[in-house]
Amino acid sequence: GIAFVPSAALGYLFHDWIDAHLYSIDTVIVMLVLGALLIFYAEYWYGRQLLAGTRVEREELNVAGAMWVGLLQCAALLPGTSRPMMTIVAGYFAGLDPRRATEFSFILGFVTLSAASLYKALKGGAAMIDLFGWSDVLIGAAVAAVTAAACLRLLVICLMRYGLAPFAWYRLALAAALWSLT
Repeated sequence: GIAFVPSAALGYLFHDWIDAHLYSIDTVIVMLVLGALLIFYAEYWYGRQLLAGTRVEREELNVAGAMWVGLLQCAALLPGTSRPMMTIVAGYFAGLDPRRATEFSFILGFVTLSAASLYKALKGGAAMIDLFGWSDVLIGAAVAAVTAAACLRLLVICLMRYGLAPFAWYRLALAAALWSLT
């Protein structure tokens, strides 16, 4: 719960302002590049600790580590910033190995996205139910849950084999493609 609180509070307080002022291609491009640089640094830092033998792996996060993850997750309120990327990188810095950081990211994502979905549902859910009906909404939720579980498994395999660097290169390529279109 501790890692959830900072982004929930800031998201609730600044949601409308962020929507009104930060949703632009320029913001997305900048955040894609900054995210890629953060990923490269996290990989370097993690690898340097492993090589030096100074890495202390944690089985689970302490309060300070959970708060750190929660604070970094706040950056994902900005368009072009990946919430899973921020929580996985924060997990690296807090002492989690790639597998545990990814698993924690998905658990935290479930809580965060469920709360955001509930907030959106309270604001406009009745219209969605009127438009699609309960059965379609429930089927969509079930498909999303199964897909998320499969993606988690695939992501853990990829991270353990290749690390985060391929995601950084993807972000740079996407930023370049968006920049070329502007």
